[in-house]
Amino acid sequence: MPTGRIAGRGPLLCVCDRGPLMSQRGRLRPPPRWSVSAAILGWIAAAAITVVVQLVLESLWAVPSGVGAAAARAGVQVAGGAEPDRLDLSYWQFTLLQLPLWLTLAAVTWAIVRRHGIGLRSALGLEQRWYDVPVGLVCGLAAQFLIIPLVYLPLRPYIDSQDIEEPARRIMALADDATAAAVMVAAVVLVAPFVEELYFRGLLLRALWGRMGRVLTVALSAVLFGLAHVQILQLPALVVFGLVAGTLVVATRRLAPAMWAHAAFNGVTVVQLLR
Repeated sequence: MPTGRIAGRGPLLCVCDRGPLMSQRGRLRPPPRWSVSAAILGWIAAAAITVVVQLVLESLWAVPSGVGAAAARAGVQVAGGAEPDRLDLSYWQFTLLQLPLWLTLAAVTWAIVRRHGIGLRSALGLEQRWYDVPVGLVCGLAAQFLIIPLVYLPLRPYIDSQDIEEPARRIMALADDATAAAVMVAAVVLVAPFVEELYFRGLLLRALWGRMGRVLTVALSAVLFGLAHVQILQLPALVVFGLVAGTLVVATRRLAPAMWAHAAFNGVTVVQLLR
Protein backbone atom coordinates (compact mmCIF):
# COMPACT_ATOMS: atom_id res chain seq x y z
CA MET A 1 0.00 0.00 0.00
CA PRO A 2 1.24 3.57 -0.64
CA THR A 3 3.03 5.50 2.05
CA GLY A 4 0.54 7.62 3.99
CA ARG A 5 0.68 10.86 5.88
CA ILE A 6 -0.19 11.81 9.45
CA ALA A 7 -2.92 14.44 9.56
CA GLY A 8 -1.73 15.72 6.17
CA ARG A 9 1.45 17.20 7.67
CA GLY A 10 4.09 15.39 5.65
CA PRO A 11 5.50 11.91 5.05
CA LEU A 12 6.01 9.36 7.76
CA LEU A 13 9.44 9.33 9.36
CA CYS A 14 11.45 6.30 10.44
CA VAL A 15 12.03 5.64 14.14
CA CYS A 16 15.60 6.99 13.99
CA ASP A 17 14.51 10.34 12.54
CA ARG A 18 14.44 13.49 14.66
CA GLY A 19 12.05 15.41 12.44
CA PRO A 20 9.02 17.55 13.28
CA LEU A 21 6.85 14.58 14.28
CA MET A 22 8.87 13.87 17.41
CA SER A 23 9.89 16.11 20.26
CA GLN A 24 13.10 15.62 22.21
CA ARG A 25 11.06 14.07 25.02
CA GLY A 26 9.77 11.37 22.69
CA ARG A 27 6.22 12.65 22.36
CA LEU A 28 4.24 12.39 19.15
CA ARG A 29 4.23 15.70 17.33
CA PRO A 30 1.81 17.08 16.40
CA PRO A 31 -0.29 15.42 19.14
CA PRO A 32 -3.63 13.84 18.18
CA ARG A 33 -6.59 16.18 18.32
CA TRP A 34 -8.55 13.85 20.59
CA SER A 35 -7.84 13.57 24.32
CA VAL A 36 -7.01 10.58 26.50
CA SER A 37 -10.27 11.10 28.38
CA ALA A 38 -12.21 10.94 25.10
CA ALA A 39 -10.55 7.61 24.26
CA ILE A 40 -11.29 6.17 27.71
CA LEU A 41 -14.88 7.42 27.65
CA GLY A 42 -15.19 5.76 24.26
CA TRP A 43 -14.21 2.43 25.83
CA ILE A 44 -16.70 2.91 28.67
CA ALA A 45 -19.47 3.73 26.20
CA ALA A 46 -18.64 0.69 24.07
CA ALA A 47 -18.59 -1.55 27.16
CA ALA A 48 -21.92 -0.19 28.40
CA ILE A 49 -23.61 -0.71 25.04
CA THR A 50 -22.15 -4.21 24.87
CA VAL A 51 -23.50 -5.14 28.30
CA VAL A 52 -27.00 -3.95 27.41
CA VAL A 53 -27.04 -5.82 24.09
CA GLN A 54 -25.63 -8.98 25.66
CA LEU A 55 -28.24 -8.92 28.43
CA VAL A 56 -30.99 -8.60 25.83
CA LEU A 57 -29.61 -11.48 23.77
CA GLU A 58 -29.08 -13.66 26.84
CA SER A 59 -32.64 -13.04 27.97
CA LEU A 60 -33.89 -14.14 24.55
CA TRP A 61 -31.77 -17.30 24.81
CA ALA A 62 -32.92 -18.02 28.38
CA VAL A 63 -29.40 -17.62 29.74
CA PRO A 64 -29.47 -16.68 33.46
CA SER A 65 -29.55 -12.90 33.66
CA GLY A 66 -30.24 -10.19 36.16
CA VAL A 67 -28.03 -8.53 38.76
CA GLY A 68 -27.21 -11.75 40.61
CA ALA A 69 -26.19 -13.66 37.50
CA ALA A 70 -24.20 -10.73 36.17
CA ALA A 71 -22.38 -10.36 39.49
CA ALA A 72 -21.60 -14.07 39.55
CA ARG A 73 -20.20 -13.99 36.02
CA ALA A 74 -18.09 -10.94 36.82
CA GLY A 75 -16.77 -12.46 40.05
CA VAL A 76 -15.79 -15.76 38.46
CA GLN A 77 -14.19 -14.04 35.50
CA VAL A 78 -12.16 -11.67 37.66
CA ALA A 79 -11.03 -14.55 39.86
CA GLY A 80 -9.94 -16.89 37.09
CA GLY A 81 -10.80 -15.56 33.68
CA ALA A 82 -13.63 -18.08 33.26
CA GLU A 83 -16.96 -17.42 31.59
CA PRO A 84 -19.31 -20.06 33.05
CA ASP A 85 -22.57 -19.18 31.31
CA ARG A 86 -20.92 -19.03 27.90
CA LEU A 87 -20.44 -22.81 27.87
CA ASP A 88 -24.16 -23.41 27.35
CA LEU A 89 -24.17 -21.45 24.10
CA SER A 90 -23.50 -22.56 20.55
CA TYR A 91 -20.54 -21.14 18.64
CA TRP A 92 -22.73 -18.72 16.67
CA GLN A 93 -24.37 -17.44 19.86
CA PHE A 94 -21.01 -16.90 21.52
CA THR A 95 -19.69 -15.09 18.43
CA LEU A 96 -22.82 -12.95 18.27
CA LEU A 97 -22.21 -11.90 21.88
CA GLN A 98 -18.79 -10.56 20.90
CA LEU A 99 -20.06 -8.51 17.96
CA PRO A 100 -21.51 -5.63 20.02
CA LEU A 101 -18.11 -4.87 21.57
CA TRP A 102 -16.23 -5.14 18.28
CA LEU A 103 -18.75 -3.05 16.40
CA THR A 104 -19.08 -0.37 19.07
CA LEU A 105 -15.30 -0.11 19.58
CA ALA A 106 -14.80 0.35 15.84
CA ALA A 107 -17.67 2.85 15.66
CA VAL A 108 -16.43 4.82 18.69
CA THR A 109 -12.90 4.98 17.25
CA TRP A 110 -14.23 6.19 13.90
CA ALA A 111 -16.55 8.74 15.52
CA ILE A 112 -13.88 10.27 17.78
CA VAL A 113 -11.38 10.62 14.95
CA ARG A 114 -13.87 11.90 12.38
CA ARG A 115 -15.25 14.40 14.89
CA HIS A 116 -12.01 16.31 14.41
CA GLY A 117 -12.21 16.15 10.63
CA ILE A 118 -9.32 13.71 10.21
CA GLY A 119 -9.16 10.65 8.01
CA LEU A 120 -9.06 7.38 9.98
CA ARG A 121 -6.24 5.98 7.89
CA SER A 122 -3.82 8.84 8.32
CA ALA A 123 -4.79 9.64 11.92
CA LEU A 124 -4.26 6.09 13.24
CA GLY A 125 -1.45 4.95 10.97
CA LEU A 126 -3.41 2.39 8.98
CA GLU A 127 -0.91 2.39 6.12
CA GLN A 128 0.85 -0.92 5.49
CA ARG A 129 4.22 -1.80 4.01
CA TRP A 130 5.25 -5.22 2.77
CA TYR A 131 7.62 -5.91 5.65
CA ASP A 132 4.93 -5.22 8.27
CA VAL A 133 3.64 -8.77 7.72
CA PRO A 134 6.84 -10.73 8.51
CA VAL A 135 7.87 -8.33 11.28
CA GLY A 136 4.48 -8.54 12.94
CA LEU A 137 4.20 -12.31 12.63
CA VAL A 138 7.69 -12.87 14.06
CA CYS A 139 7.00 -10.56 17.01
CA GLY A 140 3.68 -12.24 17.76
CA LEU A 141 5.25 -15.70 17.68
CA ALA A 142 8.18 -14.52 19.82
CA ALA A 143 5.77 -13.18 22.42
CA GLN A 144 3.94 -16.52 22.60
CA PHE A 145 6.90 -18.89 22.53
CA LEU A 146 9.71 -16.92 24.17
CA ILE A 147 8.73 -13.88 26.21
CA ILE A 148 5.54 -15.03 27.92
CA PRO A 149 6.95 -18.43 29.04
CA LEU A 150 9.84 -16.54 30.66
CA VAL A 151 7.44 -14.17 32.42
CA TYR A 152 5.39 -17.05 33.84
CA LEU A 153 8.45 -19.10 34.83
CA PRO A 154 8.66 -17.65 38.38
CA LEU A 155 4.89 -18.13 38.74
CA ARG A 156 4.85 -21.85 37.94
CA PRO A 157 4.68 -22.96 41.60
CA TYR A 158 1.57 -20.84 42.06
CA ILE A 159 -0.26 -20.91 38.71
CA ASP A 160 -1.08 -24.00 36.65
CA SER A 161 -0.66 -23.56 32.91
CA GLN A 162 -4.01 -25.32 32.42
CA ASP A 163 -5.71 -22.58 34.41
CA ILE A 164 -4.10 -19.91 32.22
CA GLU A 165 -5.30 -21.62 29.04
CA GLU A 166 -8.77 -22.41 30.38
CA PRO A 167 -10.71 -19.40 28.96
CA ALA A 168 -9.32 -19.94 25.45
CA ARG A 169 -9.80 -23.70 25.76
CA ARG A 170 -13.46 -23.32 26.71
CA ILE A 171 -14.09 -20.89 23.88
CA MET A 172 -12.48 -23.11 21.24
CA ALA A 173 -14.39 -26.11 22.59
CA LEU A 174 -17.45 -24.55 20.96
CA ALA A 175 -15.92 -25.25 17.54
CA ASP A 176 -17.36 -28.75 17.19
CA ASP A 177 -17.44 -28.89 13.38
CA ALA A 178 -15.68 -27.36 10.36
CA THR A 179 -18.07 -24.43 10.04
CA ALA A 180 -17.83 -23.58 13.72
CA ALA A 181 -14.03 -23.82 13.58
CA ALA A 182 -13.91 -21.46 10.59
CA VAL A 183 -16.13 -18.92 12.32
CA MET A 184 -14.13 -19.06 15.55
CA VAL A 185 -10.81 -18.77 13.70
CA ALA A 186 -12.05 -15.76 11.73
CA ALA A 187 -13.32 -14.10 14.90
CA VAL A 188 -10.25 -14.76 17.05
CA VAL A 189 -7.48 -14.42 14.47
CA LEU A 190 -8.86 -11.73 12.13
CA VAL A 191 -11.66 -9.63 13.61
CA ALA A 192 -10.53 -9.33 17.23
CA PRO A 193 -6.91 -8.31 16.41
CA PHE A 194 -8.05 -5.68 13.91
CA VAL A 195 -10.63 -4.05 16.20
CA GLU A 196 -8.58 -4.23 19.38
CA GLU A 197 -5.50 -2.76 17.71
CA LEU A 198 -7.62 -0.06 16.09
CA TYR A 199 -8.73 1.10 19.53
CA PHE A 200 -5.88 0.26 21.93
CA ARG A 201 -2.82 0.96 19.76
CA GLY A 202 -4.60 3.36 17.43
CA LEU A 203 -6.93 5.65 19.33
CA LEU A 204 -5.73 5.19 22.94
CA LEU A 205 -1.96 4.81 22.45
CA ARG A 206 -1.74 7.83 20.15
CA ALA A 207 -3.71 9.94 22.64
CA LEU A 208 -1.23 8.96 25.36
CA TRP A 209 1.77 9.39 23.08
CA GLY A 210 0.86 12.97 22.31
CA ARG A 211 1.06 13.80 26.01
CA MET A 212 3.90 11.66 27.40
CA GLY A 213 7.13 9.98 26.33
CA ARG A 214 7.37 6.77 24.34
CA VAL A 215 8.35 4.46 27.21
CA LEU A 216 5.54 5.58 29.52
CA THR A 217 3.08 5.51 26.62
CA VAL A 218 3.88 1.89 25.74
CA ALA A 219 3.85 0.80 29.40
CA LEU A 220 0.59 2.51 30.34
CA SER A 221 -1.24 1.43 27.18
CA ALA A 222 -0.11 -2.17 27.79
CA VAL A 223 -1.44 -2.14 31.36
CA LEU A 224 -4.76 -0.66 30.24
CA PHE A 225 -4.99 -3.29 27.49
CA GLY A 226 -4.44 -6.06 30.03
CA LEU A 227 -6.88 -4.68 32.59
CA ALA A 228 -9.59 -4.19 29.95
CA HIS A 229 -9.76 -7.98 29.45
CA VAL A 230 -10.68 -8.51 33.14
CA GLN A 231 -8.70 -11.76 33.44
CA ILE A 232 -6.37 -11.95 36.43
CA LEU A 233 -4.40 -15.09 35.57
CA GLN A 234 -3.90 -13.97 31.99
CA LEU A 235 -2.99 -10.38 32.94
CA PRO A 236 0.82 -10.83 32.75
CA ALA A 237 0.57 -12.34 29.26
CA LEU A 238 -1.80 -9.63 28.09
CA VAL A 239 0.44 -6.86 29.41
CA VAL A 240 3.48 -8.48 27.77
CA PHE A 241 1.73 -8.61 24.44
CA GLY A 242 0.59 -5.02 24.94
CA LEU A 243 4.23 -4.03 25.39
CA VAL A 244 5.22 -5.84 22.20
CA ALA A 245 2.38 -4.36 20.14
CA GLY A 246 2.88 -0.88 21.57
CA THR A 247 6.60 -0.98 20.81
CA LEU A 248 5.84 -1.95 17.22
CA VAL A 249 3.45 0.96 16.80
CA VAL A 250 5.78 3.50 18.39
CA ALA A 251 8.72 2.24 16.33
CA THR A 252 6.88 2.27 12.98
CA ARG A 253 4.01 4.73 13.60
CA ARG A 254 1.78 2.20 11.87
CA LEU A 255 -0.84 -0.23 13.18
CA ALA A 256 -0.24 -2.99 10.63
CA PRO A 257 2.75 -4.61 12.41
CA ALA A 258 0.81 -4.77 15.69
CA MET A 259 -2.25 -6.19 13.92
CA TRP A 260 -0.20 -8.97 12.32
CA ALA A 261 1.52 -9.65 15.65
CA HIS A 262 -1.89 -9.88 17.34
CA ALA A 263 -3.13 -12.26 14.65
CA ALA A 264 -0.08 -14.50 15.10
CA PHE A 265 -0.38 -14.33 18.89
CA ASN A 266 -4.01 -15.45 18.81
CA GLY A 267 -3.38 -17.88 15.98
CA VAL A 268 -0.89 -19.91 18.01
CA THR A 269 -3.51 -20.52 20.68
CA VAL A 270 -6.17 -21.40 18.13
CA VAL A 271 -3.96 -23.90 16.31
CA GLN A 272 -2.86 -25.55 19.54
CA LEU A 273 -6.44 -25.92 20.82
CA LEU A 274 -7.91 -27.15 17.52
CA ARG A 275 -5.35 -29.94 17.05
